[in-house]
Amino acid sequence: MTKSLAAIGIATILCGSALLSQQMPGRGPQGPRVVSPEVHADKTVTFRFSAPQASEVSLNGNWPTGATVSFKMTKGEDGVWSTTVGPIGEQLWWYSFQVDGVKVLDPSNGEIARDGSRYDNWLMISGPFSDSWEFKPEVPHGAVQSVWYPSPILKLKGRRMYVYTPPDYTASNARYPVLYLLHGGGGDEDQWINLGRTNVIMDNLIAAGKVKPMIVVMPNGNANQIVAQGYGYGPIPRPGAAFGGGRGAAAPGAGRGAAGAAAPAGRGAEGAAAPAGRGRGMMGGPYEGSYPQSLVKDVIPFIDKNYRTIPKKDSRAIAGLSMGGMHTIQATNNNPGVFGWIAVWSAGGQDTPEFTAALGKLKASGVRHYYVAAGTNDMALNGSKALFQLVQKAGLNTSWHETPGAHYYLIWRVFLGDFGSMLFR
Repeated sequence: MTKSLAAIGIATILCGSALLSQQMPGRGPQGPRVVSPEVHADKTVTFRFSAPQASEVSLNGNWPTGATVSFKMTKGEDGVWSTTVGPIGEQLWWYSFQVDGVKVLDPSNGEIARDGSRYDNWLMISGPFSDSWEFKPEVPHGAVQSVWYPSPILKLKGRRMYVYTPPDYTASNARYPVLYLLHGGGGDEDQWINLGRTNVIMDNLIAAGKVKPMIVVMPNGNANQIVAQGYGYGPIPRPGAAFGGGRGAAAPGAGRGAAGAAAPAGRGAEGAAAPAGRGRGMMGGPYEGSYPQSLVKDVIPFIDKNYRTIPKKDSRAIAGLSMGGMHTIQATNNNPGVFGWIAVWSAGGQDTPEFTAALGKLKASGVRHYYVAAGTNDMALNGSKALFQLVQKAGLNTSWHETPGAHYYLIWRVFLGDFGSMLFR
């Protein structure tokens, strides 16, 4: 009886494997193996998708500026759709296919980008410009830990954040400065690793001697989340998993809004001036009980207790993009003397007496540098320029940075490397 059952089991596995081999793209009766994407020497790229029964297939890519562009694909006699585009600039781009109106990932490419609930495929075009975020197996690598910490401010027993430690952290007893790196709307604690390539950038620039070894802390900026989605750590969808509610959480759609622009009443927008006189915490919502307060009161003490940090202002930096830029402004304006280095990317400020007074206190606290930046096609460009003017007027040591690109990680990876090279020197 046991042998019979075993034989049946083996037969079932073999039959299933045979069926699977017939269903896999590029094997069996479904046609030739599909290579996609295929990057050519001249940096043009050919994309292919096998869909013999489809009536229309297109490629959606985010080059050349970060905005999504659609490219029609042509069907071959073998049922494989293809198109060649470019040359494409040196960058880590993302793309997907549209098959008869339905978004589909490239089954021939296992490199996946996740932005909240949005998934796309990665495309790396190598070259000098993209060198800092291209993975290099030969350089020493730091570690990225998934860390759980309590948050009394947010009334949550545990929240998850990522912590990068430099390559020599475990081999020494040295203490390290810390950069607190904040993501944008729609993201979570995964975003600066998956889209921002923080660990890759840090490994490469530390190895090149361009960045001092440091700890980088990447928390989840959504006050009502305990963990990024996609891990099966709760009901799907988890209650409160999106923005909504939550102390200090962004309004729905904030991560896609007109950053730096004046927002319609009651709708909110990243970088927009908040209504004055309502206890708004000088940026983006009330401060008490908010995520920025939790960052200072919950996260920093936890990191200083559990890692070999240098727990001083001049060895503590904060940087945030878009929604994270608002959080950076809230955390720093309400806590002069905590951070010696500040960077706000793709987010604006407020031309109000309260905001100006907060910047004055930051100056008096001895902030080493206040870095402001945005992309040339960034929807937050004007708001970011306005913030820079306010910081400059307040007399802080500041600098303005602008790079080609739109409101996405195409530019923020550049700013991370640039700001990181200034830190703690």
